[in-house]
Amino acid sequence: MHDRNSFPLGIPAPRKAILLARLSDKREDVDLTDEGIPASLEDQIQRMRDRAALLGWVVYKVIKNPRLSAYKRRKVTLPDGRREYRVFRPDLREALADLWAGRATALLCLDLDRAFRDPKDLQDLIDVVEHAPHPIVVESCTDSLHMERGKDNFDAEIRVLVANKASRDTARRVSMWRERQARNGKFGGGRRPFGFCLGAPDVPDDAMPEDVVCPWHGGRDCKSGTSTIDYEIAVIADCSGRLLQGVSLRALAAELREKGEVPTVTGAAWSAETLREILLRPRNAGFMVHKGKILDGVTAPWEPIVTPEAFYAVRDLLTDPSRRTGPGAAPRWHGTNIYRCGICTPPDSDSGRPVTCEVTLGGREPRYRCKNANHLTRNAGHVDRLVFAHIAYAITRPEAYMLLAPPAPDVDAPALRGERAAIRATLERYAVEEMLQKRTPGQVAAATQAGIARIAEIDELLTVNIVDDPLAQVINAPDPVAAWRDAGLANQRVLIDRICTVTILPSGRKGRGFDPASVDVDHKHPLGGPPASAIADALAAAA
Repeated sequence: MHDRNSFPLGIPAPRKAILLARLSDKREDVDLTDEGIPASLEDQIQRMRDRAALLGWVVYKVIKNPRLSAYKRRKVTLPDGRREYRVFRPDLREALADLWAGRATALLCLDLDRAFRDPKDLQDLIDVVEHAPHPIVVESCTDSLHMERGKDNFDAEIRVLVANKASRDTARRVSMWRERQARNGKFGGGRRPFGFCLGAPDVPDDAMPEDVVCPWHGGRDCKSGTSTIDYEIAVIADCSGRLLQGVSLRALAAELREKGEVPTVTGAAWSAETLREILLRPRNAGFMVHKGKILDGVTAPWEPIVTPEAFYAVRDLLTDPSRRTGPGAAPRWHGTNIYRCGICTPPDSDSGRPVTCEVTLGGREPRYRCKNANHLTRNAGHVDRLVFAHIAYAITRPEAYMLLAPPAPDVDAPALRGERAAIRATLERYAVEEMLQKRTPGQVAAATQAGIARIAEIDELLTVNIVDDPLAQVINAPDPVAAWRDAGLANQRVLIDRICTVTILPSGRKGRGFDPASVDVDHKHPLGGPPASAIADALAAAA
């Protein structure tokens, strides 16, 4: 039997060792764990360096696993391409790869329990030690793990099984505790949810309770995760409503960034992804959640920020698989993706997906251009001022009330949501049957068109019963034109799309100057358009 500090044949040679350090994903960085094991990564690494020096090993690499669990499993892709539920351990995979390739010949960890909690991970290490083309030695600082080729690993296998059972028992107790917390309307812990405070901080031994107060409420009566922060819940309510009115997530996030009045919980810049995550939380509607499911019959101790109907509508909108969420910034121009190309999509054409325009700069004044082809460019400022003249005329007419949506009918919201879910499931089944040649493409296309049309009707019925008409705030204002100007870009885009269809036409007039006739404004109301003199005045005002 050779000495573990040398290669076979008695030739002394320092082993190249990998130091594998890991912190539990649940444990804070305190000085010691409950078992007396250093929890700080640096403490672990120093102890392993000392042990390596005692063994006469050279440290080849230090692999740190700062906050990953050695127990929790998720579906991963194995090297042979198979998909299995395994503990996600990139640190261990890196170490095993180095050991198998011979870049390192030893593995050193703090303790068996610290490094391994899953029997499959330990078995992977055993396989490498037993079948690698060169000798490998595995050690621990606590002498709880020693492994080399031909050695019985029964003790290590039993200890990992025991540790795995202990982790399962702990996970079960934590899950039961979290469910009790949720059913009692209490916060389960973790990062502060946007809209809610963390409660009054702990009082240090040398301080008075009245001097240590909640940074958001200034007292000690608030509760962690259940006491609301007014200016944050106002953001949730406003963004939920405006999203249902038609404002995009990117536009809402851009507006929050520009204002800079309400930061995110982490202090990072607002993004569409961050806002989406916040708006999808069931707690916004006063629901309590356990393991991702809403608990029936459990009422949160805070007033709902949005109604359940509004929450379900937001959730349906943001999780709709047919919703297009391509990359890119929020629109910075009124007509982007709203104004139509008159060549690709002529006026009065029946197109479910019209070709719209985008803005190009190109060293000149901003111009609207067809998104599909480099044709039909038009000065963006002139087009917008023409459209604004039509908007101002409509919202200042005595009959402006005709722009408002009709009163919402009484609907059975749960039944409508169920019908929509059933339609989507049916369309997915038809797609599979078409692939299996059980249905013709024509049958599936017809069913899809009818299904999408009915889903649009259902969405309109649900939305009109949940949110206020965005036009009401403008029309009912003392000065509708001033209210329009103050509405902001995101809201103005929604109102433009609501009031008219704008199509940029080929210009038939040669020479310099903007031709108002080259922009078709088709009103979605019976109030008509402004006189030519009003349009001329609007265009001349910016000249």
